[in-house]
Amino acid sequence: SGTLSEGDRISITNGTSSSLADSFSVQEAGLLLPKPFRTGKLLRGQMGYVRFGLRDPRQAQPGTVLILNKHVGKAMDMPTFVEESESKSAMYASVHPLEADGFEELNAAVERLALNDTGIEVSKTSSLGNTESSSGGPFLGPGLRVGFQGLLHVEVFRQRLSDEFGLEAVVTPPKVPYKITMLPSKNNSIIEPTSKIVEDLSEWPKAGTRFKVQEPVVDIRIMAPVDYAGNVMDLISRKRGTDLVSKPMDEDTWLFTARMPWAEVVTRFHDDLKNTTSGFGSLDTSPVEDGMEEADLSKVDIMLNGDIVQPLAFVSHKTVAQGQARQVCAKLKEVLPRQQFVTIIQAKADGKIIASERIQAYRKDVLTTGGSKAVGGGDITRKKKLLEKQKRGKKRQQASGTVTLSQAAFNSVISRGN
Repeated sequence: SGTLSEGDRISITNGTSSSLADSFSVQEAGLLLPKPFRTGKLLRGQMGYVRFGLRDPRQAQPGTVLILNKHVGKAMDMPTFVEESESKSAMYASVHPLEADGFEELNAAVERLALNDTGIEVSKTSSLGNTESSSGGPFLGPGLRVGFQGLLHVEVFRQRLSDEFGLEAVVTPPKVPYKITMLPSKNNSIIEPTSKIVEDLSEWPKAGTRFKVQEPVVDIRIMAPVDYAGNVMDLISRKRGTDLVSKPMDEDTWLFTARMPWAEVVTRFHDDLKNTTSGFGSLDTSPVEDGMEEADLSKVDIMLNGDIVQPLAFVSHKTVAQGQARQVCAKLKEVLPRQQFVTIIQAKADGKIIASERIQAYRKDVLTTGGSKAVGGGDITRKKKLLEKQKRGKKRQQASGTVTLSQAAFNSVISRGN
């Protein structure tokens, strides 16, 4: 009929098919002049708006067509649109609640945030009863796998959770997909090399396995004042950039282009660039047609009192793995809370311990009570007995106690290499 009126029942279609599953009642219709002007109906050829109670904006992508329910299933000429590429997340990270019983509340809050932030992709990393490898393990528990457009998007996401819902969430370091090719050897039954994409580092091959790694790379473009040219080129070199080309745009500004591993870009490269250029540098990235390059990489596991903390694991080039592991261990020593037992922080790569730190336990002298001596002088046997009892108690606490991880602990992994 060429008319859409308030009270009509409509359905959503992508232009090729439709069904009554997504059926809505038109609540309001009007023109855009440019402000909304309610008219009660829209006629053929008019440009306006329709409100019909759509709760998820991701159902109304460019090219979505609204048709009356009475026309669903009928043969009709649908309008054609030029397909637009969907916005793909640039990086993925796991989001976990600070409180062990706060997962459902976090899940509801993130779903509400996704209503007006179509740039994020949300999926559950695990159910409440899943294994340690697919969840945050005993340190974080179940969480959500969320796709972001960049590190700034991550910070905005965390701030909105805090401001709008009063929730404090832990966001793990961004995950980068690696291509792992398993090679035949006498220790396995592989006949021909097989490849797979690994994003969760718990799936990384164990030490002693023959394999090769390819990492994603991107092309970067940096605009910076000529006074900072040396600093920018040094930064690109430290971040394993290759094919560096620099050329002057004018007498004050230079353009730098290079190819760089995506893992180096997402670990605070933008912040380092701003610091290097006093805030005057700008960064742009673009995908590479053949976006994988072979590299000599190692997975670095972080262990607390002998237990591997999967969310803190990271991948580093073998030439700098030990240096970055020492930095992470030192930063964890600063941010992890002191316990009643000794906390041993270790970094392990290729089956070897490459860095270690120790957080001393709180000390309480069992020989004193309320500031006065509980054991008289001269009774060395009783003193030794009490000290040994205290020592055994702290050892039991170290074996069974858990360490609370904060956002600062994960930031120490993100900011490694600075």
